Amino acid sequence: MRAVSIRKEALQRITGKSLEGLLPLEGFDYESILGQCCEMPVGYVQIPVGIAGPLLLDGREYSVPMATTEGCLVASTNRSCKAIFVSGGADSVLLRDGMTRAPVVRFSTAKRVAELKFLVEDPNFVLRNWVGIGLWGG
Repeated sequence: MRAVSIRKEALQRITGKSLEGLLPLEGFDYESILGQCCEMPVGYVQIPVGIAGPLLLDGREYSVPMATTEGCLVASTNRSCKAIFVSGGADSVLLRDGMTRAPVVRFSTAKRVAELKFLVEDPNFVLRNWVGIGLWGG
């Protein structure tokens, strides 16, 4: 918590703005996030949490907690969960567990996504051949 206080004070000095009352320090376990989900914290905020579901995924029902200030987001997600549920549920496929900062591509099916993944990971794959077969409209 000492590091959080120091960073918060430095931020106030740099910006010339008071953060008093905006970002509380007390009442949060900073050790629980250390090295996990937030670098260089200077405080925390309260965010409303709604619940969507049940989501039927891989044969199991899940309730989905959502922290948001966006109006209608939880209700919209809840309707989607209901549509998935009444249609028999969804099956998931984990291709790899990790974080990425990469371009996003969209396909009509998960199967097409998996095909692209395996194509790109193929050591014999050459980008110019991919362009040549028309996946990029070439």
